[in-house]
Amino acid sequence: MDRMLHRCKISFVKHKHNKNALMKFTLAFSSLLLQITTTFAYADGDDTVNFLIGTDYRHYDNLFLLPEGVSPGGSAKRSDNVLATNFGINLNKKYGLQTFKFDYSHIDNKYDNADFLNFNSNNYNAAWLWALTPSLTGYLSSQRKVDLIPFIDNRNSNTQNVRTLELQLFTFDWSPHNVWHLLGGYTKVNSVNSQTFLQETSFKLDAFDVGVKYTLPSDSFIALKLRTSNGENQEINISNQVGKGFSENEAELSAFWKLTGKSSLKANLGHNIHSDDEYNLRDFSGYFGGVNYSWDASEKLNISANLTRKLSSYQDVTSSYTVNDELSIRPTWALTSKVVIGGSLLASKRKFLGDGPSASATTSTRIDDGFTYGMNVTWMPRSTMQFGVTLQHDERDSNFADRDFSSNTVGLNGQLTF
Repeated sequence: MDRMLHRCKISFVKHKHNKNALMKFTLAFSSLLLQITTTFAYADGDDTVNFLIGTDYRHYDNLFLLPEGVSPGGSAKRSDNVLATNFGINLNKKYGLQTFKFDYSHIDNKYDNADFLNFNSNNYNAAWLWALTPSLTGYLSSQRKVDLIPFIDNRNSNTQNVRTLELQLFTFDWSPHNVWHLLGGYTKVNSVNSQTFLQETSFKLDAFDVGVKYTLPSDSFIALKLRTSNGENQEINISNQVGKGFSENEAELSAFWKLTGKSSLKANLGHNIHSDDEYNLRDFSGYFGGVNYSWDASEKLNISANLTRKLSSYQDVTSSYTVNDELSIRPTWALTSKVVIGGSLLASKRKFLGDGPSASATTSTRIDDGFTYGMNVTWMPRSTMQFGVTLQHDERDSNFADRDFSSNTVGLNGQLTF
C-alpha cells in the first residue's frame, strides 16, 4: 500500500503543472460547493423526488492499460485526467402495494489529452415493483447505460468505442404461504457498440426463465432456476467465424443463509451451454457460480469476502470464451457517523478457452493473472452531501505478448442531493 501511495503521489506531482486540468476541476468543484451552500437546507433524502449534481475527477497514469514503455498513437498520452460532471433525478413513490422508481443521470466526460474520447451519456432505470396481492408480486423495469468499452480488452487506443446497453426485465414471484415460491420472468437485452469490436460484438438477446424457491422463517432460502435464451449478433465476420444467431441454456441453484445475527452467506452454482447456429467452433459450456460471506465484526466494521467464477463469450481468433476466477476481500470501517473508510483486494485468473479460427496445435492458452488493491474515504457532513477520495492500483501479468500492464488511479468526487 505504501508503494501505491508513493506512486500516486508521484502522479500528482507530475500533474501539478497541468494548469488546464486543475482549472477545470477547481471550477467544477467550486460550482458544486456553491450549490451545496445555497441549497442544502432544502434537501431531504426521503423526498419522493430528489435532484442530484456531482463531480468526479480522476488521474490515470496509464489510461489505456498499455505495457511499460508503450505509448498510444495519435495525440493521446499514457496518462490523462478525466472530469465527469453529472446531474440527475431520483423518484421513489409507494402507493398501496405498488412501488415506482425512476433514476436518470446525464454524465459529461471530458479528457484532457485524449479528447477524442469525450462523450455524454444519458442513463436511466425505470422500475415498477408490482403486486396484485401480497402473494403475487414482481418486478418490471427498463434500463439504459452508456459507457466506454473497457481498455482491458479493447486494444484500439486511437478510436472511441462507446457501448449502449438497454435491458428490459419482467419477473413474477407467486407464494400463497411464503414458503414455496413459483418464479418466472422474461429478459430482453440490446447491446450496441459504436465501433466494431468482434470479440464482444453488438447483440440482441431474449431470455425466458422459470424456477422454484423454498423460504425459511429466518428469510434464508434455496432456489432453482432454468433459463433459455436466443440471441443475434449484429456484426458478422466470416473470416473470424462470427456468425448471426446463438442460443444458451442455463440452470442455476442459489441459496442464502443467515448464519448468525452478524454474518450471512450467499452462494450460487450454475451450468451454461452456449451453442452457435453457424459455427460449432464457437460452442462452449461450463460451470459458473460463487460464494459471498459477509461478517459484521463490530458495530463499525464489516468484512465481505467473495469467490466467483464467470463464463463469458469472447470470440477472438484463438479462443471463443473466457473463464474468470476472482477472490476478493472488502472491509468497510465507519470511522465516525460521517466518515467511512473502505478497502479492496482482488486477485483474478482469466483463461481464454475454446478454439478460434487461427488456433493450432501449437497455440498456447492465454492466461491473465490480475491483481487490484485500493482504498476510499467517504465523508458525509449531511445526509444529502457526499465527498470522497479514491486510490487504486491495477496490474496484469499475461503469458501473451503485450498484454501486461500496471496502472494507478487517484480520484476526487463530490455529490449533492436536493
